[in-house]
Amino acid sequence: MATAEREPGRDVWRLIRDHAAEAPDKPFLVSIDEGRSRSFAELRRLAGRFASFLAMREIGRGARILVLAENSLDQLTLYFAALASGAVYCAVNVEVNAAHIAEMTARIGPQLIVRGDGDAARQGGEIPEIGLAALFEELAGLDETDPAPDPVDPASPAVISFTSGTAAAPKGVIHQIGNYFRIAEQTIDMWKLGPSDRLLEYRSFSWASSHMLTLMPCLVTGAAILFARRFSSTRFFDWLAEHRPSVVIGVPTVVNMLLDRPAPPPEGCFAGVRFMSCSTAPLLKQRHRRFEETYGVELVQLYGMSEGGVIAGNHAGARRIGSVGRPGLHLTVAILGPDGRALPDGETGEIEIGGAQTAFGYLHRGGRIERIRGRRIKTGDLGYLDAEGFLHVVGRARDVVIRGGVNISPLEIDDAIARHPGVAETATIGVSDPVYGEALVSFVAVRPGARLDRGGLAAHCAGTLPAFKRPSEIVLREAIPKNARGKIDREALRRDWDRRGGF
Repeated sequence: MATAEREPGRDVWRLIRDHAAEAPDKPFLVSIDEGRSRSFAELRRLAGRFASFLAMREIGRGARILVLAENSLDQLTLYFAALASGAVYCAVNVEVNAAHIAEMTARIGPQLIVRGDGDAARQGGEIPEIGLAALFEELAGLDETDPAPDPVDPASPAVISFTSGTAAAPKGVIHQIGNYFRIAEQTIDMWKLGPSDRLLEYRSFSWASSHMLTLMPCLVTGAAILFARRFSSTRFFDWLAEHRPSVVIGVPTVVNMLLDRPAPPPEGCFAGVRFMSCSTAPLLKQRHRRFEETYGVELVQLYGMSEGGVIAGNHAGARRIGSVGRPGLHLTVAILGPDGRALPDGETGEIEIGGAQTAFGYLHRGGRIERIRGRRIKTGDLGYLDAEGFLHVVGRARDVVIRGGVNISPLEIDDAIARHPGVAETATIGVSDPVYGEALVSFVAVRPGARLDRGGLAAHCAGTLPAFKRPSEIVLREAIPKNARGKIDREALRRDWDRRGGF
């Protein structure tokens, strides 16, 4: 059956089996770091052997398998093999969530733990454990079993993923196989993905975003997944030259790193790349335009969340700078005012979503499940819809600065400061002010080689911002702190300001 004719998948095993029949030797998973790849036929065989492994241990459908491993060919193979058998793949970023692993393990209550080499110390208890390398050694000696003789119910749980949890307990999110495929439909539609595409991914496969934008869409379409353990600025252009991706996954941190590299870009480095995506955090318009001018490749922004799917996305070839695109398939987006009522186009309020892309529920401490499917979800982000239906995200509701009764979005100040050619990156926060309630403080990282001082930046702000929106203080830093997801860590900046003793 041709990919274009296939109903957007509801069953991982049948998709693997169909691709293996149509293109058995086509590399599907390509590990850049390991120099190895796996074809659809190889994935089919390993999925069948993993089904035998589970059957021998009486681990059935719906069983939770906790995987504590970095990106690798075997780890990614295990992801698809587990879903093919109807098991629940529980993804935890070992490095980021190290302090929470014991509690997260208890919360999940897994029937099996799979660990990568060199990962965190083993937890005590009666849960069966196996190393990733040992697992695949055992699979090599097993016969294949049909992982799913009956189609998997779309309502079956498929993945439990976690937020970063660097300061508080990570939030557990339960996705069903049905909503994961709905998210894949959105990605395929906005990016016009097909079997000839090759997606370059370097984010952790423990994050739900990598499943939504890369893993599941590539499984449905048959596109190849080219992946590394993590981003490398020194090897990135070699990856492009050697592996020739057609789509490159991007985040603002990587965009900024590429913009601030001292050497000019290699000529034709993005040849054959249709576009580079950008998600996870807002990207300032000035940086967006400069990236496209510097590298000659379209940058396509989108907006999503772990429990909400791909909320909005620009379509390849039709992106709008400054917007995260139109609302996604199977989702409704509303902009709410302080009274909870929907606001008209052009007015800023909190973004609320609902629809078939959303996760089933949250997994709380003690294993309690809170259902969220079927109800509206407040994202905590502020934004507005323009007259043509494009969504614009202006910041987090908790980050809004109220100065003299006027609401000010820090992103507006950041965007104005970033227009200065000597600025690499900037972030603005609100701090206590005895007269106006809050004052604006902007932290600025200077571009390598640029000469810039606070006086020059203050003059720049005076020429671009009205007086009440100008920062009361500008702090120069070597870098702007980020959290594990690459988002600006404004809490770290607030702590920095407190340590400085304020004004």
